[in-house]
Amino acid sequence: MPLFTAPSRTSSWSAAVGAVAVAASAALLCPSSALACGGLFCSNSPVDQNAERILFEVHPPPQGVTAVVEITYAGDPGDFSWIVPVPETPTLDVVPTSTLRLLDAATAPSIIPPPTTCENGNRNLAGGFPAPSAEADDFDSAQDPGVTVEDLPQVGAFDPEVISSENPAALVEWLNENNYLITPEMEPFVAQYVADGYKFLGLKLAADSGVQDISPIKFSCPNGDMPLIPIRLTGVSAAPEMGILSFVAGNDRYAPVNYRNLQVDTDLVQFDPATGASNYYPLASWLIDQEGGKAFITEYSDTTVATQSLVDNAFIGFPADEMEARDYVRGVLGQFSTITRMYSRMSGWEMDDDPTFAPNDNLGPVSRIHDLSNRPPVEVCGDIIEPVPCGDTYCGVGSTCATTEDGADGCICEPGTVARQITAPVGAGRPLRQTVTCQNSDLNLLEDAAIADACDGFTCGEGGSCQAVNGFPTCECDVGFAAVVNFAQPNGVSCVAVDQVFEPTQLLWEERPPRLGGALCECTSSGSSTPALFGLGLLVGMGALMRRRRR
Repeated sequence: MPLFTAPSRTSSWSAAVGAVAVAASAALLCPSSALACGGLFCSNSPVDQNAERILFEVHPPPQGVTAVVEITYAGDPGDFSWIVPVPETPTLDVVPTSTLRLLDAATAPSIIPPPTTCENGNRNLAGGFPAPSAEADDFDSAQDPGVTVEDLPQVGAFDPEVISSENPAALVEWLNENNYLITPEMEPFVAQYVADGYKFLGLKLAADSGVQDISPIKFSCPNGDMPLIPIRLTGVSAAPEMGILSFVAGNDRYAPVNYRNLQVDTDLVQFDPATGASNYYPLASWLIDQEGGKAFITEYSDTTVATQSLVDNAFIGFPADEMEARDYVRGVLGQFSTITRMYSRMSGWEMDDDPTFAPNDNLGPVSRIHDLSNRPPVEVCGDIIEPVPCGDTYCGVGSTCATTEDGADGCICEPGTVARQITAPVGAGRPLRQTVTCQNSDLNLLEDAAIADACDGFTCGEGGSCQAVNGFPTCECDVGFAAVVNFAQPNGVSCVAVDQVFEPTQLLWEERPPRLGGALCECTSSGSSTPALFGLGLLVGMGALMRRRRR
């Protein structure tokens, strides 16, 4: 998916917006015999892009806006290729690989869980571990009539070039001839970017570079003052409910201009210390969809001094470049007074307007902490601890979650939508899990592309049928069946008989399974535990590993 900034398209968006970035932070899995991958496709196959992380740095003139974008790729180095619209020829650089991972870990939402009790001494507590706390080089305009290609100097592992044309048809032809797949359905988007004055940046791996050499890439364009994420082309390859995580470092708090600015109310957040389950991310999806998918959640905003303390204590394992990443983040924070973290989850059919961010002096700091320690104690003992049914599964607008006969939560998709397996967070961006959501079946921009039939050899079980949408298998389930993840096949979905149906408000955990002492134990005992700060990622991940199946 492309993440970047672009020149203003209306007078209300202020002057030209600078920095450019596009990312495919989902792994791009390409066969060794594949043609070069474009930013959206690899060897005429779709790329499942399920998450993006980007850092904008808003400098005063004349430096303008820069953007650091994370790229993750797995495959043959010769198959890597990336194309993205840019407002002007950028200066490029690379940063340490762990930079955005570190910033994510330091600022991720965290939950102080409710207190717990243990009446019979048989403690069955899952997840009881606190989270540690360029200037253009040569020009070559002779490659294609009406198309100009600027060769840029090698930067890190990348061999970049900028392609431009006033003729969209000539540009599309050039891109296709150079293995950047542009389908007929994508051509109107390309034409619109050309009309808006964009060029296109192409990246390939240099001959002496391998996949292990890929680092986040930094774009710098001096003629910008306001970050923007042009996502109109992204809808082609974006997985449903794709996460978009944006950081803006500047001397003000930033907020979206043309999207709603939301915050997650702690009163709506649920966390079960016994199972490690949380409703945070499905709740975020639900709240964003209440705004038609046009919203970002401000998850954190504070001074860079306070943020540096969080970075100093953030745990990201022991990557080889850890010190370099910490030094880079320290250098960024030292240039600005404020940093803001904004998160959204969008599906392709919602990506029809480029999110723009601007300073907002009327907004104050936002804590990353959701404190549930004042709630009644939760009983965590007993041989069987059931998770809340449909308590952490969101199926999309108009669709409903259901428990199924095989014990898993599933999705009943409304007419016009089909079920697809996606990768979604159960913690603060990590770990991820496979789940199911409902996708608009009309958004099929690869319908006429010469790609393999995604339903060939794929089965949805006896309760449904397969439909290929954007190159991926999806399932249309029969009445009385819900779609669940089928781990036995790639992108697997199966239609399973429904047990009980829940409204989306179940994300607020309105119905809870019985437990020793009740769902919420009003008593206290010497077995009560003192609340500790848990990062969403580690705690919920442990809960997912240790959760029992419902029968």
